[in-house]
Amino acid sequence: METLLKLWTGNLASGVEGIAGLLIAIAALQATIRALLLFLGRGKGTNQQQEPQTENIRLRLGRWLALALEFELGADILRTAIAPTWNEIGQLAAIATIRTLLNYFLQQEIDRAARRQPDTALQPHTPRSGPTEQAAPAATRSITNALH
Repeated sequence: METLLKLWTGNLASGVEGIAGLLIAIAALQATIRALLLFLGRGKGTNQQQEPQTENIRLRLGRWLALALEFELGADILRTAIAPTWNEIGQLAAIATIRTLLNYFLQQEIDRAARRQPDTALQPHTPRSGPTEQAAPAATRSITNALH
C-alpha cells in the first residue's frame, strides 16, 4: 500500500509540474503573439502610446509565471511528502523560499504597474452585472478572466 501511495504521489507531482510547464508555454505564446502584433503595428502609433501596451503584455506574462510558480511549489511539496529525508526537507525549504520571494517581488511589480495605469486591464477584474454576465457560469468567467 505504501509503495502504491508513493507511486501515485510521484505521478501526481509530475502531472502538476506538467501543468506548470503548460501554463508557461501558453503564457509565452500569448505574450509573443501580443508583442508581435504590437511590433507590427508600431507604425500606427507613437512610442508613448505603445509603452502601456508593452507593460501590459509583460505584466500579463508575469501573472501567468507567478501562477506556474505556485504549481511548481505544489509539485515540490508533493514529492517531499513521500517520505522525506532531512536533505530533501532542506532542499524544499530553499526552493520554497526562492519561489516565494520570486512570487512576492513579481506581485509587487504587478501592483506598482496597476497603480501607474489605473485605466488598463491590469486592475483586478470585477464582473459586470449585466444579464449576460450573470447568466454565464462562474467557471466560464474565471477562464475568460484568466485569458484576458
